[in-house]
Amino acid sequence: MLHDLKHKLWLLLLAIPVLVFGQESNTNYVALYPDYIFFSDGSNIDSVLDINNAELIPIVYRVNKYTLIENEALDSVVNTLRRVQNDPHTSLRRVWVGGSASPEGPLWWNKQLGDFRSAALADYLIRKEVVADSLITVFNLEEDWYNTEKYLRSHPFPNCERVLNIIETEPDRELRKQLIRQIDNDTTWRRLISEVFPPLRNARLIIECTPWNNPDLVVSDIDIPTAIPVNKPKFATPPRCDFNTFEKFEQSNRFIALKTNLISVALLTANLALEVELWPHVSLDIPVWYSPYDITDKLRLRLLATQPEVRYWPVKAGEGWFYGVHTHIVGFDVSIPSSDRYQDPNHALWGFGISAGWAKNFGKKKQWSIEFNLGLGYANYKYDVYRNWHNGIKFDSGSGHYWGVTRAGISIGYKWYLKR
Repeated sequence: MLHDLKHKLWLLLLAIPVLVFGQESNTNYVALYPDYIFFSDGSNIDSVLDINNAELIPIVYRVNKYTLIENEALDSVVNTLRRVQNDPHTSLRRVWVGGSASPEGPLWWNKQLGDFRSAALADYLIRKEVVADSLITVFNLEEDWYNTEKYLRSHPFPNCERVLNIIETEPDRELRKQLIRQIDNDTTWRRLISEVFPPLRNARLIIECTPWNNPDLVVSDIDIPTAIPVNKPKFATPPRCDFNTFEKFEQSNRFIALKTNLISVALLTANLALEVELWPHVSLDIPVWYSPYDITDKLRLRLLATQPEVRYWPVKAGEGWFYGVHTHIVGFDVSIPSSDRYQDPNHALWGFGISAGWAKNFGKKKQWSIEFNLGLGYANYKYDVYRNWHNGIKFDSGSGHYWGVTRAGISIGYKWYLKR
């Protein structure tokens, strides 16, 4: 009996890519709970329920990732579980956790992602001490072809019939992907990745509760919309899962940003940086500094420099912490009144370094940003020395090495987001 129940709930997890779900009730008591609590008396193990009007709250992971990032959806689940545990009229029977992967990666890795993602959600709930380990059952849902097919049957999509035919007729999942990619040289496949697959990279769970000593709640009185026999090869009536009701997912866009370093501006050096996202966790930052000024006859700050940097962002390119590797090249002509004038002899200062920083996007569309960074590194330079007056003669040359701060900034920027 327990095996049958697990099998049926596994099918339910597979069918509805949501975090938690439930059904409407005719009783006032059930209405007190969120729409995602599943009440059961443990006797109905002959069918899986097609829960209509389900509240869809997916815990969606980034591509190839299985690290949970705390958010409002997770907080809601934790609070609901605590409420169930403290309710004298309700007891928690079981929490069923499943993890899935979208189909675009290799099958062996997607199977591991299903394991890792479900385990991550289960471990999170255990760490929060809202459910005992003994009450959690974990399933690996692997590649979610079921909801891919269901989406294509309910939404307009290019080459929809050809894709559905391949899904239905080709059981080998790796070969299935190859055949879809061959339809129009990857165009349809790339669109599946950007439009259909994002919500399938998730962990989901079912919170199953039992009413206890509560005269206001009778399980048999609860509206059960549809019962689906599990011995059929396919669901007679596919569970509802309208992708349009998901939370709006962060679009897979890359950014281009223009920035200026306020520290350099304070030092009377005009500067502008272009940063481009190369991959979801990698960007290229290219700042340029230019100062053509003779502030006075004896105070000069002429500078032309650039410092390209490749950055790695652990969470997401353009947001949060980053680590960078940079190189620099500088042409200079500098003097102060109490010193001589130093100029590079057609051999600019050059070097390299590493840096770390933090960036935050703000504004209604997250198009403005503020960034802090600091870098350490090495510089090699040569210079010619001139008397610090008009047409002063050259009287010395030299060279040197430098280890220390090579990059520092407080920058304000503006971003444009482009589809990948």
